[in-house]
Amino acid sequence: MTEPHVAPLVVEPPSIGGVNDFWDRVVRAPSVALFLDFDGTLAPFHSDRMQAYPLPGSMDAIRAINDQPRTNVAIVSGRPISEIMTLIGELGMTISGAHGYEYRTPDGGYQVIPLPAEQRLLLDSAREMAMRIFPAERVERKAASVAAHVRGLDATAAADMVSRLEQQWRTLSDSDLVDFRPFNGGLELRAKGRTKGTVISEMLDSAPADILPIYIGDDDTDEDAFRALAGRGIGIKVGPANAVTQAIGHLDSCEAVRDMLTYWAGREIHHGAGS
Repeated sequence: MTEPHVAPLVVEPPSIGGVNDFWDRVVRAPSVALFLDFDGTLAPFHSDRMQAYPLPGSMDAIRAINDQPRTNVAIVSGRPISEIMTLIGELGMTISGAHGYEYRTPDGGYQVIPLPAEQRLLLDSAREMAMRIFPAERVERKAASVAAHVRGLDATAAADMVSRLEQQWRTLSDSDLVDFRPFNGGLELRAKGRTKGTVISEMLDSAPADILPIYIGDDDTDEDAFRALAGRGIGIKVGPANAVTQAIGHLDSCEAVRDMLTYWAGREIHHGAGS
């Protein structure tokens, strides 16, 4: 996909809040796995989720980083993979979607983790409940979850709708098969069993023991990924610096993420140079 604008040139290494030695650790690492959330990290939020495109320059930077020696990039999102592909086109790298229930390999291979019948029925019930409260176009059925979107709605009306849906979904979450969590722009009920942290742990299982994993994300659902990296890698939270999080690093915005990626892409990282 051709991006309409060129990202600003970033010459000085961007600061990663809370991780003063970030760039030193990247250089010293024999190899790096960079995991990136999509919405609120690469792409600013939009009231129409299919208009939430990555910032100009971000995807070119990601491709360049992925092409660097001993560096691999993967996108890990709650979105269905089909939506991600629509918004960014072919990347030639790993994409995990639907909170770890969908997986696409760099060569285009696709896998979806099937749900037991009981979980599928609960999600069907959750969708019906949401449709009685939300307009149909704001209710999204994914491979392993149901999301109700409120972005762009009047704040008072949105809060009332979410409150009513929480009461309905609470009856389903008592089953220990599903749970619901807020996300930036709505409420989502998900099948228990897999998270963004699960898929990252699985990908790292086949990686070298000395690889440096880095995850960048903005949402409550990204906390699972941050926990998966605890003591092993670097989690970076996007958003307010005072947010409560398991991440050790911080970036203010999608623009700050884009600047970090652009700087990384514009220099040759010789991994293991300090070892």
